Amino acid sequence: MKVRLFFAAGLLLLLLCLSTGAAMADNGPHGGYTPTTDACAGCHRAHTAIGPNLLIENSTYELCMSCHGTAGTGADTNVQDGIYLERDGNAEVPAEGIADRGLKGGGFVNALMDTNWDGAAASMPTSSNHLADGSTGTAWGNGAIGSGAGAANFSLSCASCHDPHGGASTTGGPTYRILRSLPLDSGAAVGVNVTDETNKTYTVSDTASKTGNQYFGEGYNSVGGTWTPPDEPEVQLSAWCSQCHTRYLAPTGSGRTDSGDPNFGYRHMAGPGSPADCLQCHDWSLPAPPFLTTTSGPMWNHNVACMTCHVAHGSSAAMGGFAGVVEWPDGTVAPGGNERSSLLRVDDRGTCQLCHGK
Repeated sequence: MKVRLFFAAGLLLLLLCLSTGAAMADNGPHGGYTPTTDACAGCHRAHTAIGPNLLIENSTYELCMSCHGTAGTGADTNVQDGIYLERDGNAEVPAEGIADRGLKGGGFVNALMDTNWDGAAASMPTSSNHLADGSTGTAWGNGAIGSGAGAANFSLSCASCHDPHGGASTTGGPTYRILRSLPLDSGAAVGVNVTDETNKTYTVSDTASKTGNQYFGEGYNSVGGTWTPPDEPEVQLSAWCSQCHTRYLAPTGSGRTDSGDPNFGYRHMAGPGSPADCLQCHDWSLPAPPFLTTTSGPMWNHNVACMTCHVAHGSSAAMGGFAGVVEWPDGTVAPGGNERSSLLRVDDRGTCQLCHGK
């Protein structure tokens, strides 16, 4: 009922077109409506709709893919194949991505990624992805300590995470990638606002080498002993992701401190840190190994956040050997193999080796 009421309220606002015209969301038809906007007609029909919520497609997913899918022409971001294409007829200034380069979030069906860390991105079918078409799965870690492995039969669509009408913050302002401050059915009580980018960038920054921000994002950089915010808000995103994956957000020291949860007892930190946290284990007087050096300095100058290791939509990483038989949080082992890639950016457990090079 709450979901239906939410969509009804959002649709009413859209059809009335009462917004002020201020920039409310990401690009295109997703917000910033004027009193005489034509955007409503791009997605809705008042009397002849074929989908719920007066949609011109059968489902939210089909509607989104009509612009953002493989065959779509209304958006440069092809999220099905995880690639940026200059195809919407608009020349954005400044540019919002590099044509034919991989998207930061991977893709739902295919992903253009360098998962084997050889310096060249390749398009491959995804081995794991977030649900987006309304189907159900388990939201691992959802809920309080001791509440089980997660929420079963959890349904996700594009609109679970993104607000197509924009103005998605707790105050009705813009958010990064039009992310809802409170994902639908997450169970969270207080929303998280993820700061929008001033200049939007949808593609990874480097596909020709193993440095740069292709995998680890912009992070927080240590400059003159102070911490400066990143271009992409990884730390905010960790708090946002944990609205569904509640027990995955873990402070420094969680790897050696039992949380008391039988499924998620000892956890890798995910979220804001500081130089003092890192110095508990690392000697910063030593030079950074080459694979830990980014364009903005040693990797250990960065916070560890969800996006350090994972992509949002889908990964084509391959999992073999020990990595392919890692148990799921509920103790089961199926599906295994490549399907155990868990949205990781690098094959097997390369994400561990790249930071902890042994």
